[in-house]
Amino acid sequence: MLTASVNILKNAFLDALYPPKCAACGEFIPEAPPSPFPKFLCPDCLMDYAPAVSPLCLKCGMPFVSPEGPDHLCGGCLEKKNRFNMARAAGVYDGPLRTAIHRLKYNQKTALAPPMGGMLEQAYMDHYGPGCADLAVPVPLHKKRLRQRGFNQALVLVKHWGRNNGQFPPVEARALARVRWTQTQAGLKAKERAKNIRGAFAVVRPDLVRGKNVLLVDDVFTTGATANECAKALLKAGAKKVDVLTLAVVVR
Repeated sequence: MLTASVNILKNAFLDALYPPKCAACGEFIPEAPPSPFPKFLCPDCLMDYAPAVSPLCLKCGMPFVSPEGPDHLCGGCLEKKNRFNMARAAGVYDGPLRTAIHRLKYNQKTALAPPMGGMLEQAYMDHYGPGCADLAVPVPLHKKRLRQRGFNQALVLVKHWGRNNGQFPPVEARALARVRWTQTQAGLKAKERAKNIRGAFAVVRPDLVRGKNVLLVDDVFTTGATANECAKALLKAGAKKVDVLTLAVVVR
């Protein structure tokens, strides 16, 4: 637990030097008990944050509206065959988390990546745990989109994962590539998303994933179309298993 203690001291020092602002409302975040993860939501916005917890879909990890009952398959996962083993998320794509993700992706607020990456680390420990994956593969952007945005949000979220810490799988961004340009998935219905993204990914370094348990990482899980196409490519290249972890999941 030495790493956690070091992170607590580091974050306390950074908070004193640069008081953090809430990623959702922009207000300064008041002092709070030291934590191994940097803060990015104020207490008021944190009240509106909804973690992705049970009862949820056993496959895609979408929380159900009703808080009663056990985990089970949702209607969408009963109807289609997803290639990934299972998907889990830190929180629901709504309210302050949705705002924070938008600021990271579309307003180039990359300073949010480390604290949001800390939330993703915690979600990994909650849903998977040490040894569950051999490597973490961020969902890649097409080179044209990467030039437009300037960074890959999935990669920056896990860029510092497990530094000096053996609990998290090493990040490998060279294995998977987006080989076909597609229109943005935003605004498309489930069937349109699946058609739009079909064949968009390919494994360019099969040697990196062959026989490995892969953790696919992205910012948002919406219908699972992107995760499914990535998993299909990874399994075709010889990956043993593909699990998915995202910062947020859309409740459909």
